[in-house]
Amino acid sequence: MREKLENILSRVAVMTLEQLAFIFAFPEDEGNEIQQDSAVAVIIAFRGPFSGFLLLTVSKQVLPELTANILGVDEEETTSDQQYDALKETINIICGNLLPDIFGKQVIFNIDSPKIIPPAEAIKEKDEYKAASMVKLSLDNGQCDLFLFVDGQIPEDAIVSSE
Repeated sequence: MREKLENILSRVAVMTLEQLAFIFAFPEDEGNEIQQDSAVAVIIAFRGPFSGFLLLTVSKQVLPELTANILGVDEEETTSDQQYDALKETINIICGNLLPDIFGKQVIFNIDSPKIIPPAEAIKEKDEYKAASMVKLSLDNGQCDLFLFVDGQIPEDAIVSSE
């Protein structure tokens, strides 16, 4: 089941990055997690039949390109506030597309507002909870790691996606 969740998470994240920000991402099977001092982390929680949160860490050098592509401006024109907002919108869209892909379009979830968190807190979250799935994506100028945490065990028949 973990592999099934990882395939869905990978597909949704790659599609979102490509369609939202014109950033091409490729899943990596191996590799190190992003170094804490060169990363930005964002978290978004959800509640419904299953509750949990999605955690995304990305290399800092990706933020100007992500933001510029979303806003349609030059990278040099982006501010750090705009970069954080673009990252929060990215995880919001990934989460909003991910949950129906996993559990079906009829299931209703409440999704909290995304929050930028210090990378040290992201590491604490990963250490405290066991990820239901984890995906590493290679980007042209950095890396993106996604972790899906779900309270309790997801029954195999709860996953409706055929991917």
